[in-house]
Amino acid sequence: MRRAVWLLGLCQCILWGVLYYSFSVLLVPMETALALPRTAVAGAFSVGLLAMAVLAPAVGRWLDLGHAANVTRLGMGLAVLGLGIVATANGAPALYLGWLCMGIAMACVLYEPAFALVIRAVDDDMHRVRALAAVTVMGGLASTIFLPIISVLVEQLGWRAAALVCVGAIVFAALIMEVWVVPSLPASGMSRSKFRSPRSGEWPRHMRPLVAIFASGTLASMALTTLLIPLLLQRGVAPSAAALVLAAFGIAQLPGRVWLLRGRGGMPTHVLKSWPIVFQVAGLIVVIVSASPWAMGAGVAVFGLGSGLHTLSRPWLIQRLYGVADVGRWNGEVARAQGLARAAGPLLMAGAAAMSSAPTVLIGIAGVLAITLPLAIRLPDR
Repeated sequence: MRRAVWLLGLCQCILWGVLYYSFSVLLVPMETALALPRTAVAGAFSVGLLAMAVLAPAVGRWLDLGHAANVTRLGMGLAVLGLGIVATANGAPALYLGWLCMGIAMACVLYEPAFALVIRAVDDDMHRVRALAAVTVMGGLASTIFLPIISVLVEQLGWRAAALVCVGAIVFAALIMEVWVVPSLPASGMSRSKFRSPRSGEWPRHMRPLVAIFASGTLASMALTTLLIPLLLQRGVAPSAAALVLAAFGIAQLPGRVWLLRGRGGMPTHVLKSWPIVFQVAGLIVVIVSASPWAMGAGVAVFGLGSGLHTLSRPWLIQRLYGVADVGRWNGEVARAQGLARAAGPLLMAGAAAMSSAPTVLIGIAGVLAITLPLAIRLPDR
């Protein structure tokens, strides 16, 4: 099972790299080749993110019915189809259709189905959180590994050929899932929620605080990644140095996950309830008050540490609160809120900064996160 978990993480790394992070590399070449404005090309990606968010609860319900393997197979097929359409697109309609397919695919293959496979296969709490940490450690390497690889492919082969290479990567990941991962992660006994089962359409106890906590965290991440480089340039930092500061965000998400992966003893509940928010607020404050790019980079790293723990805390907290049998349903509800924040965040943050300033927006986001800290602390440990 241990090998299957690490291979599952490898597949997540590949899928995040070619479905999510590839867009930032393909954006300018697609814009030039298709003679489309940047907003039109970016809109295709936003459509995909919106589809991913809207479908998250439905995907979660399918996962609860034990269909994780079939959901993943469907997602792999749609990912291949979507990337194939994008690679051969000659205008906006095909581009939007391709990214719509990829958005549906992302809902079916990124993290949620992987979390469902792990949570249902591992009984022990500590082993479960280590398995989740292993998957997110590998997934967290996606931008570091695939952004430079896809950049080289685009430079050497062109963006269309690079997209087709990404299709091959998805087929490779699908093969790993089919042969080694899914057969090695059978569902074990499934615990039920200690709370009463809600009626159809009704959220259970503690669900609203969870949505507020995780949607706010995602919005904060989008605010930082959207506003950081313009803020650094405004403060006189060179573009290359600004890019290095932002790079600290992705790298810093890993240490907290690695620490939990290597942890011993009982599960530190308070770590996954409150520390992610504390780190994110502290990191934003350092970014806001610092003038030096090195100090701002340290703030970004602290924020990234909290963001990395945040990703891991959602599936763990939800299965603790609502039981393994319903984890897909409630994971999906929270993922939908996060997905909407991810899709709308860049536009909202850029618009708010234009009306005020980037530091003002970041102060407001830090305040929102601070408000969610008491909500997190009040969540029950079991």
